[in-house]
Amino acid sequence: MRTVADMLAATPGAHAEAALAERFSGRGAWKKRLPQILQTLEALGRARREGERWRA
Repeated sequence: MRTVADMLAATPGAHAEAALAERFSGRGAWKKRLPQILQTLEALGRARREGERWRA
């Protein structure tokens, strides 16, 4: 979760979920949890949704 938050904070603009997933090379089921991770970050105030895109 921290890695996703840090990436959003370090890159300008808003990013689609698919583009966020492509930036990480990790294997496993975490990519299925990416929507949940983004929603949690939004609840914590570390991300915000702009339509279908996300930004810090």
